[in-house]
Amino acid sequence: MEIADKLRGARIENKEDHRNVKISVVSGLSLLVFLIVTMYTPIVIGTLFWIGCFLIILVGIIYVLAIIAFVKSKKGLTTIGIYKMSRNPMYIAMFLLFIAFILMAWNASSIMGILTLIIALFNMIVIHWMVLGEEHFLENKYKKQYSKYKQNVPRYLLFKRRQKYEKPEYTF
Repeated sequence: MEIADKLRGARIENKEDHRNVKISVVSGLSLLVFLIVTMYTPIVIGTLFWIGCFLIILVGIIYVLAIIAFVKSKKGLTTIGIYKMSRNPMYIAMFLLFIAFILMAWNASSIMGILTLIIALFNMIVIHWMVLGEEHFLENKYKKQYSKYKQNVPRYLLFKRRQKYEKPEYTF
């Protein structure tokens, strides 16, 4: 993101994230465990392997689209491009990467697949925890602009936040 920050000409970061030792340690260790497990998973070519390869290509496309939108928005809240479909496209890409590695590990053996699944689920929970912190930061920084964006764009793809149901008033 430092390259994107330089191209964009502005930094948007939650300084509290860097001070939060819990987030740094938990996310760093969980990603390290995931990396170690995937490094020692044998590559077995099969259907699940090729589906995983397709997902990895999709992940690359999503990352590039997210960085392009981030750079083009110049300053302020990024709401253009792929950010019109999701408030967190980079995290969606990371979730898809986890799914790709789960499929590839499962193709090698069900034990490796289950182990990779458990570690990936833990990582997804940690990332969701980080997203909640980022949303709090953005709500404080951008106030109404972020609230409106949050109402119109789902946190993750396809999971749009439900609007509060208001009972219609009937007059007779």
